[in-house]
Amino acid sequence: MTLRSATWQVMISLVLTFCLWLGNWTVMGEPSPKSRSAFFHASLLQRLRQNIARYDWAKQTAQRIVQDAEFWRRMSDDELWSLMFGPTITRSWHVWSNGYCPARKKPVPMYNWRIDALRYPWKVQCPHCKKLFPTNDFAAFYRSGLDERGIFDPKRADRSLLFNADHPDPSDPLHKFGVDDGEGYVEGDKRWRFIGAYLIYGQWKQLVLGGIKNLAAAYLVTGDKVYARKAAILLDRVADLYPQFDFRTQAVVYERHLGSNGYVSIWHDACEETRLLALTYDAIFEAIRNDSELVAFLHRKAMQYRLPNTKATFTDIQRNIEDGILRDPLRNEHKIHSNFPRTPFTKAVLLAVLSPDDKEPVLKLLSETLQRATAVDGVTGEKGLAGYAAYATRAIAEMVALFDRITNGTGDTGQGTSDFLSWALERFPLQETFRFHLDTWALQQYYPNIGDAGVFARKTPQYVGVAFTKLPSNADALFTPSMFTLFWRLYELTGDADFVRLLYRANGNRTDGLPHDLFAENPEAFQKQVQQVITQQGSEFRLGSVNKPKWCLAMLRSGNGENERVVWLDYDAGGGHGHFDGMNMGMFAFGLDLMPDFGYPPVQFGGWDSPRARWYFMTAAHNTVVVDGKDQRVGSGTVTLWHDGKWVKVVRASAPQLVSGQQYERTIALVDINERNFYVVDIFRVVGGTVHDKFTHSHFGTVTVNAPTKPVPTPTEYLGKQMRQFVQIAPSQLTRPSSSVLLPLQVDWQIEDRYGYLPKGKVVRLRLFDLTENAKAFLCEGWIALGINTMEEAWIPRLMVRRQGDEPLA
Repeated sequence: MTLRSATWQVMISLVLTFCLWLGNWTVMGEPSPKSRSAFFHASLLQRLRQNIARYDWAKQTAQRIVQDAEFWRRMSDDELWSLMFGPTITRSWHVWSNGYCPARKKPVPMYNWRIDALRYPWKVQCPHCKKLFPTNDFAAFYRSGLDERGIFDPKRADRSLLFNADHPDPSDPLHKFGVDDGEGYVEGDKRWRFIGAYLIYGQWKQLVLGGIKNLAAAYLVTGDKVYARKAAILLDRVADLYPQFDFRTQAVVYERHLGSNGYVSIWHDACEETRLLALTYDAIFEAIRNDSELVAFLHRKAMQYRLPNTKATFTDIQRNIEDGILRDPLRNEHKIHSNFPRTPFTKAVLLAVLSPDDKEPVLKLLSETLQRATAVDGVTGEKGLAGYAAYATRAIAEMVALFDRITNGTGDTGQGTSDFLSWALERFPLQETFRFHLDTWALQQYYPNIGDAGVFARKTPQYVGVAFTKLPSNADALFTPSMFTLFWRLYELTGDADFVRLLYRANGNRTDGLPHDLFAENPEAFQKQVQQVITQQGSEFRLGSVNKPKWCLAMLRSGNGENERVVWLDYDAGGGHGHFDGMNMGMFAFGLDLMPDFGYPPVQFGGWDSPRARWYFMTAAHNTVVVDGKDQRVGSGTVTLWHDGKWVKVVRASAPQLVSGQQYERTIALVDINERNFYVVDIFRVVGGTVHDKFTHSHFGTVTVNAPTKPVPTPTEYLGKQMRQFVQIAPSQLTRPSSSVLLPLQVDWQIEDRYGYLPKGKVVRLRLFDLTENAKAFLCEGWIALGINTMEEAWIPRLMVRRQGDEPLA
């Protein structure tokens, strides 16, 4: 009884807190039918249109939005209605993930096929020869198969139309070349799903979603209800069919059914698309609720195609859109289940749009989401540092900024009013959230490629924690809040000037155009305030060494400007989008990534389960120690020593559970010689197993050693592991001329500046001295891909130092 009373008191307190900071939001009683916009209230629209009238940058964006919407405005209502399709053709996430052009046989992997549905409807284009596929007139074939519901039925379609339009003679050898009936063009055992991919990337994303977004945006910037009506026609037709889509059973990824959920698109895109659909509906709601022309047209279409909802009143249309696009995802959350926290963000938007005056479930969901989303050093804990981990912080930023905008206007006046962002900062470590990708940014040029992120040795010259978008822009500027505004708000509420430095840097180290926010209340005051902070506190970041103990990443920093260097240690393995890379070490210096991780797995070579993609996950693919040739177990380590001195910086981390051993511990010291020069001491202690292999690789380049080598077979443990050309380094040659004492193994990497990052004439070398006793040393080559949208590949030199002995080897 006492426990229940205490719990009830906490719940009452929480609700009262919500009521205090959002006093005008009703939290009692049953949700009422939607009667107004949740995210685009009258005062925001007034400010938007005032800015368009007053400022050139806003006017240019509005003109671009209207111009982008013109394609759909010119279409008849019947043409708009017919753009949406049903789920009767197998959709495909790729034309052929690791395929080639059937005409010229040149590789066209992953997402490299070009699709421009506005210019070339029902076609995809080879990026090499520019040929359009399929070669048949699929539009005519599609129209011939429409049934009484307006849905394509392949059994009804006229198959006499399936021929190469450039070679109509049946006796022509090319008569059937490139022909796709919706299920792909087939040559032997090869299949190109031209139409399956076009349906997603062309018809759906460009024509249907693009039309809805651009028309709704054009209404917002002009107030012209014709745009709203046309957007509503598309939305209503999508709502007729959206619940029937199930990506898991109707679509393929990497040429097979993988059981991936989603609607028209796969789960991660379906989540974003569903949220956008909800926001566009909310944007036009007040313009269409009394539109008799809309009702008359949709009622006529419902009668013509015998739809179950007759659309006789706006209430019918409202119910259709809300049931089909908003409530169906809430009932079938698996279809929008995405990388956290994107799904709860979308759910919060759906709930808010459905019932703008019933905020309790929305606030409860947002609170639960922020609690979990900031639990690991301010972030979710997902790996893929500059990839999936950043996608999470970007979702947090958009979520916080969107709800902050509707509770505090734009929040750029500095009045300190009670609002969503200040409420959230008081309860959750959002300052850590948005500092995370600043603290882990090396040289302001690189992020460690930890987990599924990045390309081997490539720069990331922009802060990835949020997406700063400048104006003039397109319709996205209306549905995605300004991150410039958000970061100024963060500075106002935390006093952390690095948030101002980040927005200033993202704007090209100038204030012109800030805050790139169509809803801004006072852009001139914003610019003056930013300039004042920069003048007083400077534009340069002053970052020190940092340890993220829950995310398990330590970064040692020294030097300044072009002499800055960073050494990092990743002391966990596995996790969401993580690799078996515990105790992996990296180094940034002289403008380069000198010990790069491989990056995002090369799924273009056959999907996630292909040998080359799996290679990137393996412990042996990283700068760490492999025990008994096995991948590490999933687990986290702890830092047992930390020193951040003026000349010497040290971190030691321990994680024996990763290898089921007694000791698995790495100590790294960054030691400065002077402002420019430094060295690193690396001590790796392992106890357990019978074979310890320490791998080290650097950048592109060549490697030399101070002893002869001889070819040897690939060790049994690494057969089929994307390593080749093993040579053993002769230890007998490492003795001093007049002594039997062995010299240390010296390995020199001559860096090849393949990406052109270095100033002309500059040469960088990396030298390693290995002092491991009772060990054998080998050179080999490891395979890497140069990104995921290319078939380019390379082999880089690697060093393997091996110790063998009885268990437990120490």
